[in-house]
Amino acid sequence: MRTELARKIAFSIGSAQKRVTDIPGLTLTRRVGPTAPASGTYEPSVAVVAQGRKRVDLGRTTFIFDESRFLLTSLDLPIIGQVIEASEQEPFLCLMLKLEMSVVREHLSREEIPAPEVPSDSPAMATGETTAELFSACCRLVELLDHPQDIPFLSGLIQREIIYRILHVPAGARLRAIAHWEFRATGPQKRSRGLGRTTRSRCGWKISLKPRAWAYPRCITTFGR
Repeated sequence: MRTELARKIAFSIGSAQKRVTDIPGLTLTRRVGPTAPASGTYEPSVAVVAQGRKRVDLGRTTFIFDESRFLLTSLDLPIIGQVIEASEQEPFLCLMLKLEMSVVREHLSREEIPAPEVPSDSPAMATGETTAELFSACCRLVELLDHPQDIPFLSGLIQREIIYRILHVPAGARLRAIAHWEFRATGPQKRSRGLGRTTRSRCGWKISLKPRAWAYPRCITTFGR
């Protein structure tokens, strides 16, 4: 399935370095050689590599993701990233899918997936094993680019499957914890209230209710120091 995903990404992106697709939240990336470190911001997303390897530095923590491991980001995070394995013959090929937190919360509201007790200093970023099932879902998502008439009807279903699979693996622990806290603490009727206050979640870390003003774990708050 990995080689099939690599073939589909290569066909869809052509000779370009980046393609923002017609599928909401889906971006394809291609590099033909290692790149210099570059700063940026990752939104809540999952990055699945079909070929090559990339390094992302989050503060003092380094994450390597490749053909066997995906990268999961659970909050907006400042990072420094670089492709470390790529060539003309075997370019770096990757898809990044933005995660809709409303869909994550919907999954958690329908299933009894316990919010794990994650360490308070663990980052809102993790790598996990890219399973055959995850590769399969990603293949079907990219394949929709060849059938644009199907995108409005099927892309959402496949994205939900991808989120489902991520929530059920250890790497999804922080994402589950954040979504559980947001679902319990804010809820549909409370999201417009309480701006500027802070509270302490079940996982033990202090979070501001001001939009996007999360009190990040230690390794994130020390970023740039």
